[in-house]
Amino acid sequence: MKSVIVLGAGKVGKSVAELLLIAGKGEYKVTICDHNEHHLAEAESNLRRLKTLVKFPVEFASRRLDVSKKDQVREALRGHDYVICMLPFNFVLGIAEIANELGVNYFDVTEDVETTDAVRGIAAGGKARVALVPQCGLAPGYIAIAAYDIARQFKTVHELTLRVGALPQFPTNRLKYNVTWSTAGVVNEYCEPCNVMLDGRRVKVPALEGLEHFSFEGIEYEAAYTSGGVGSLIETLEAEKKTTGETRIAYKTIRYPGHFELMKFLLQDLRLGVEHADPGPGGVKFDRSLAMGILDNAVARTLQDEVVVFVNGVGIDNAGIRRQINFKRIVRATTMFGRVWPAIELTTAAGVCAMVDLHRQGRLPKTGFIRQEECTLEMFNQSLFGLAYENPDAIEPSVRAAH
Repeated sequence: MKSVIVLGAGKVGKSVAELLLIAGKGEYKVTICDHNEHHLAEAESNLRRLKTLVKFPVEFASRRLDVSKKDQVREALRGHDYVICMLPFNFVLGIAEIANELGVNYFDVTEDVETTDAVRGIAAGGKARVALVPQCGLAPGYIAIAAYDIARQFKTVHELTLRVGALPQFPTNRLKYNVTWSTAGVVNEYCEPCNVMLDGRRVKVPALEGLEHFSFEGIEYEAAYTSGGVGSLIETLEAEKKTTGETRIAYKTIRYPGHFELMKFLLQDLRLGVEHADPGPGGVKFDRSLAMGILDNAVARTLQDEVVVFVNGVGIDNAGIRRQINFKRIVRATTMFGRVWPAIELTTAAGVCAMVDLHRQGRLPKTGFIRQEECTLEMFNQSLFGLAYENPDAIEPSVRAAH
């Protein structure tokens, strides 16, 4: 039995702990940590419920932890096999270094490029003692696995656009949006530069540009560049010599029409996207932290959400024909094991849990920096966690049938 510590017991963190115990079917014991007593209480309630619903061991503990104090983090990680970092992006930096020092395999779901570069730097310096696996949630994460599955079918890639949206099923406000995960993460990806490839060259473009419109099943959507979602995919395809002077690769976030215009007004025109602004005449700091506070205060949360995944690729296939290949998934909130699982919680948790489980099975490299593309879509879908994207309603029956 592997010992896993989950840092962060918020919306998705609690689901990671729960899903790992459910679909892990007795292979894991989990310690979940947070500084927020309400988060811990909700997580503990969900985990206790599991004990009454399944026949295999459900071993867990909870711990109050202030992750801003690295000595507390170091003490908490000691003795575990895996750490899964589910913290807001601004608390993640430095956790991987501690994990590597202590010999604890490291996984996170961050979209923050700076944090991922720091994780990569551990391996680049030849200091990696463990597996270092950042960006393995939904986006970045699963989206890169799905996109790479398309890219593998081409000799050369001309266009590859990755798109993901976590959306309310019943939008009613002018933003056509409800909070479904970290507001800090949303604001960060709307503000930071985006890594893309344009005409065969790696460049950075401003977030919220590249606006496009499309529709599925009679529903209209828009998508625009946001930061972090492309992960290491561009580098991988370059190394495989699948890119040319006309290749375009990018990640975009999906929203309902009109959302990005309002967010550009808030973050750009009103300058609330500035990361560290000086206080105004009245002493108020008009910056990202204020934008996060406004959205947290004004935008209602919902459990009734859906995750839309849409990838399209154009390139030259192995027969020399220029072809387009598309990939689409829509995952909606579902009820299992006694509670509602919002789609964003289920899909993000499934992404990181699958990578941990594949590493435990020896199907991923033992140590070093591990890219999402090293997990094929077939490998991902062979795990029970893959059902989160293919058939969420089958997860509970599959767990119960196995025991």
